[in-house]
Amino acid sequence: MPVQAKQLNFSNISSDFEKFFNQNQYNLLSMLNHFFDISDFIPLSFYQKYYSNFGRKRNFSLESMINA
Repeated sequence: MPVQAKQLNFSNISSDFEKFFNQNQYNLLSMLNHFFDISDFIPLSFYQKYYSNFGRKRNFSLESMINA
């Protein structure tokens, strides 16, 4: 019996992802947090500007602010 191939298009992928995201929003965000290290994508100059001393103490890390 021949196998019938289904052609994918961007619209189908987008709607499937939107459906998945709406149903599993917490799971998706926790998976992204688990598998991607956000600090790998932050340039050193951004760290330096965020943590530069202007008389303000930072209560939250840069990674937590970006994740929020």
